[in-house]
Amino acid sequence: MLRLTLSQMRHSTGRLLAAGLAIVVGTAFIAATLVGSSMIRDTTYAAMTAELGDADVVAENHSVTPLSAAKLAEVRALPGVRVADGQLTSYGTVTTGGRQDWAQVDAVPAAGLTAPVLVDGELPRALGEVALSDSMAERLDAGVGDTVTLETELWLPAADGTGTDSTEDGDQVAEQVTAELTVVGITEAPLAITSYGSTAMVSAAQRDAWVDEAGLVLGYSRLLVGADDGVSPDALAADVAALLPGDSVLTGQQLAEQRTAELTGQNAIFTTLILAFGAIAMFVAAIVITNTFQVIVAQRTHTLALLRAVGATKAQVRRSVLIEALLLGTLAGIAGLLAGLGLAQLALWILGSQDVGVPLPDSVSISPAVILVPVLTGAVVTFLAALAPARAATAVSPLAALRPPQPPDPRGASRLRLVVSVVLIVVGGAMLAGGPALAGSTAIPEDSAVYLGLALSIGGGVVSFAGVMLGVVFIAPALVRLMGAVVGRLGGGSTVRLATANATRNPRRTAATATALVIGVTLVTLMSTGAVSARASLDALLRAEYPVDMTVTSTEWEDDRPTALTAEQVAAITGTAGVERTADVEEGLASIIAGPAAATEYGQVPILGLDAGAVRDVALDPTMVADLSGTTVVVPAVVARDLDLTTGDQLTLGLGDDPDVPATGGVELTVAVTEGFTQWRLIVTPEVLAEIDPAATMASLWVRLDESVDAAQTITTAQDRLTEAAAQPGAADEFVSPPSVAGPAAERAMFEQVINTLLAIVVGLLGVAVVIALIGVANTLSLSVLERRRESAVLRAIGLTRRQLRGMLAVEGVFLAAVGVVIGTVLGLLYGWAGAAVILIGTGSLSLAVPWAHLGIIVVVAVLAGLAASVLPARSAARTPPVAALAAE
Repeated sequence: MLRLTLSQMRHSTGRLLAAGLAIVVGTAFIAATLVGSSMIRDTTYAAMTAELGDADVVAENHSVTPLSAAKLAEVRALPGVRVADGQLTSYGTVTTGGRQDWAQVDAVPAAGLTAPVLVDGELPRALGEVALSDSMAERLDAGVGDTVTLETELWLPAADGTGTDSTEDGDQVAEQVTAELTVVGITEAPLAITSYGSTAMVSAAQRDAWVDEAGLVLGYSRLLVGADDGVSPDALAADVAALLPGDSVLTGQQLAEQRTAELTGQNAIFTTLILAFGAIAMFVAAIVITNTFQVIVAQRTHTLALLRAVGATKAQVRRSVLIEALLLGTLAGIAGLLAGLGLAQLALWILGSQDVGVPLPDSVSISPAVILVPVLTGAVVTFLAALAPARAATAVSPLAALRPPQPPDPRGASRLRLVVSVVLIVVGGAMLAGGPALAGSTAIPEDSAVYLGLALSIGGGVVSFAGVMLGVVFIAPALVRLMGAVVGRLGGGSTVRLATANATRNPRRTAATATALVIGVTLVTLMSTGAVSARASLDALLRAEYPVDMTVTSTEWEDDRPTALTAEQVAAITGTAGVERTADVEEGLASIIAGPAAATEYGQVPILGLDAGAVRDVALDPTMVADLSGTTVVVPAVVARDLDLTTGDQLTLGLGDDPDVPATGGVELTVAVTEGFTQWRLIVTPEVLAEIDPAATMASLWVRLDESVDAAQTITTAQDRLTEAAAQPGAADEFVSPPSVAGPAAERAMFEQVINTLLAIVVGLLGVAVVIALIGVANTLSLSVLERRRESAVLRAIGLTRRQLRGMLAVEGVFLAAVGVVIGTVLGLLYGWAGAAVILIGTGSLSLAVPWAHLGIIVVVAVLAGLAASVLPARSAARTPPVAALAAE
């Protein structure tokens, strides 16, 4: 039977090609995913090893009290210790020439431990010296020989035994250190995944001097230990752990693995997500394979019947089909493995040619799992997909060899299937609709409500999708008939009628073909709908949270108030390319002297002074100041709820020196509640604010950006200009921190980048399922052509031209693809909206959107793919001569 199976496979190469190609795509997907995940872990591990240098043992203190210098001396005295040093890391700022950057501050490690790589100069060895990372030096425009001011805070035990009032800090004291240092070296910046982006390194002597001057006791957050030659790191770690029983002691390799696991936790989740998509792709491939083998078995009815007639048993026939499937799955799995490894290596070469900021290997790493999982998956999936066709093959009786070939079974499905399908759709739909309602419930905690609502929606999605999959056998033929009727009325003629009849002749096969495409399109549409709905909801939320494109706010404070923006800072913003208009925002404090009880009991509240005309020119929602006048106070809805205010209430606002002592006098104003502003502020005109709080300052600017420019780039340019303004000759001798720049344009750009990136990745991954499904469409048409060779010849004999025959198959392919697109699009929209509603309903700014661009692309791709899938089958059918209709079997 093995020789016979191999012979049948050789004669059915064309028929098995599509099924094999579907397996190749799915297994390549899985192989590339496994290789990519392994490469990320290996890269992260290498980065961790580089960060630890050549330390064989690392001791870290996770309690409040740092590791003492005495403990370090004891570790150094252990036999087998080559070198040991302590690390005390702090964080602060480095300032020079009006520029400032945040930094991680460390001391140069002891000789014998790996030191940072120098780009220029030398490492600091004496007092008053510092080495900056190259990224920081570039940002500060500093080089070797320049002087910088370093400010940092040391948290260590006090030398006199005193401590802070905070029990969580134990007996530690926070002491501020400020020093003028000379840059003696520039080092390579550490990897962002292992350290702070900008670093400043001083000598150990400088660190110790700071500790003494601050009246502190030197201690360390971590000890790095190097072992002598021939000493096992594990044995040395055990000795160190005996000295430090309450601390974490690991070998360098163990710590690297631990940190890698922590940092790649999200990678593991992402890998699982990708592999889940790979499983979906293999499920779609299984549908294609099952359909393929069902048709192959149907076409081999005579052959199988003759085998039974000459003595083959049912077990032998079943084994023949399963062996064929197993061989196909194994060979296709191997091909997919090679394709996946090739794609991973190509991606590695492309990434290697770019500056990605992390060390990358020269070639992919191949593990047993990378080899076995894709091949076994391909073999097992194909084997399982062939079980039903193998069972059908054993039902062929020897008498079938004496009958002429029978057309495929035109039956659809039973009424029981229809009833079960409807019940599942109704129940699942109810669960799906109940998810958002549960997520928005106030009767249970918010987090629990979201999780429960999400679980209910997911369960409803699974149940309803199962019902749709059962009902596709009824839905797909009906949709094809509807399309045929519509296109026929538009002038499709006999070609469309024949295509419609052919596509609906075998409802089960039509449903199987459509099902493969429905899964892919549903997932793509679901993710696209969720992403655009999240973007629309985020935009609405940000418009309420930030009323303008960009805000510029002073970061300097004096007497518990923000200081006013300087003229240079305002000029820097108004002179930035892309800034269209600005509005001054004055900030002050007010006490509610008279009004509702909840308001008068609240104490002081922050208040803004806005010019209504200027705000209308810059605000995203000008209605927020529609009721602003010299006699009104605009109150955001969130503030109104807290203070029990409604439109029309009267408030008297004044200012007291002590927020706990009620103020006298004040200004009486009428409340106007607005929904277009969510910040906890009251809004009045600048004239009213000056009367309430004469010390109010113009501490912010609201900015409107030109819609034709890149908002993110404009914001970056504004930040750069503010930094440059502080560094200009004539600027204040004392450094003034540049104002903060924020707003919906920046926030929206950041979140849209995340959403677009994830969407691109997910859609790309799910596109694999669509590709496999389209292979199934081509496969169905090809096998259909083989089944209808005699029919095609008869049509040619009675006058159908080759062009009409090709057109008939093209229409059939488009109809099959369109059915999958229509069903998948409807399901994807509903599931995407339901998911977005569950997650975003608590934000109060839920906006459901339709991804028209993605839907348009899906429709165009499906139509083109349906046409492309019909090309080869149409050529094969057109080559059938009319005289073949008279040939005998």
